[in-house]
Amino acid sequence: MARDPNLGRCEPEVPSNTFAYFLREALRRLWVSKRTSFVAVAMIAISLLIVGLFLLVAENLGRAAEEWQGKSRVIVYLDTNATPEQTRAVDRYLASKPELARRRLVTREEALARFKSYFANLSEVVGQLDENPFPASYEIEVEPRLAQSRAFHQNIGALRAMSGVDQVQYDWEWIARLRRIVNVINLAGLIAGGVLAIAAAFTIANVIRLTMMLYREEIEIMRLVGATERMIRGPFLIEGFVQGTIGAVVALVLLYAGYEAARRSLAPSSSMLWGFLFHGFLPWQKIAALLAGGMFAGWFGSWLSVRERGEA
Repeated sequence: MARDPNLGRCEPEVPSNTFAYFLREALRRLWVSKRTSFVAVAMIAISLLIVGLFLLVAENLGRAAEEWQGKSRVIVYLDTNATPEQTRAVDRYLASKPELARRRLVTREEALARFKSYFANLSEVVGQLDENPFPASYEIEVEPRLAQSRAFHQNIGALRAMSGVDQVQYDWEWIARLRRIVNVINLAGLIAGGVLAIAAAFTIANVIRLTMMLYREEIEIMRLVGATERMIRGPFLIEGFVQGTIGAVVALVLLYAGYEAARRSLAPSSSMLWGFLFHGFLPWQKIAALLAGGMFAGWFGSWLSVRERGEA
C-alpha cells in the first residue's frame, strides 16, 4: 500500500501491468473453481462443435458444387433393352448436333465398374445379381452458354422422345439442388449455434456469479481500501473470456480430430461420399470466426454477471 501525503490515507497500489494482473487473477480463480468452470467451458465447446459440424458439411458440399459448376454435362441414359440399332440412331442424332457432338459412350460394364469403385462396400451385393442392372449412357460435354439456348432445349426434348432413350439428366440441375441444401445447412447451423451460444453465455454468467460470491469478502476489502470497480471487475471479465477461448479451442480440436478420423475411415469404403464431404477442413476465416464466437460468448456472459452485481 502507498500513503498519499496530501490526503493522509492509504491507496491501493495499481499493478504496473494491469492486464497481466487481470489474467493472473482470472487463471487463479479458474483453478480454484475448476469444476464450475469446466461446465462453462463444456457448454461453449459443445455449442461451437455443433456449429462447426454444420459449417464443415456445408463447406465441403459447397466445394463439391463449385468443382462441378464449370462442368456442363448432359447424361443420356439408354434403356436397358435398347437395341444396337436404337443406340446407333441416338449416336447419329448426337453427332448431327454441334452442341451435343462431344459425347462419350459409357457401356453397361463400365457403369458397373464405376459403381463398384464408388461404393466398394456394396460391390458384393451387386455381384450377387443375375444380370448387370446398370444401363449404358452417353456423357456429353456442353458449353455453358449453349446450354441456356432455346435450340438446346428443343434438341434435348427431341432426344428424350427417341426410342431407346430412358432418361436425360443435366449436371446443373442437381448442382442447384445441392446449393439449396448448403444454404439450408448453413441456416440450421447458425440457428442451432446461436441458441446454444446464448445458453453457454448464461452458463458462464452463472459461473461468474458463483465465483463473485466466493470472493465477496475479498471484493469488499478491495472496495474499502479504495480499489476501483475496473480493478475489481477486470479479472472476472477476463475469466469469462478465457473460458470462452478454451471452449472454442477444444471445439476446434475435437472437430478437426473427428474430421480426420472420419476421412481416414470412410475414404477406402466410399469414394463418392469422400468426394462430397472430405474436400478439406474449414478455411481459416471460419476457424477464426468460431474462435471469436467463443471469446465473445465468454466475455458477454461474464459482462452480464459483473454488470448485474455492480447494479445490485
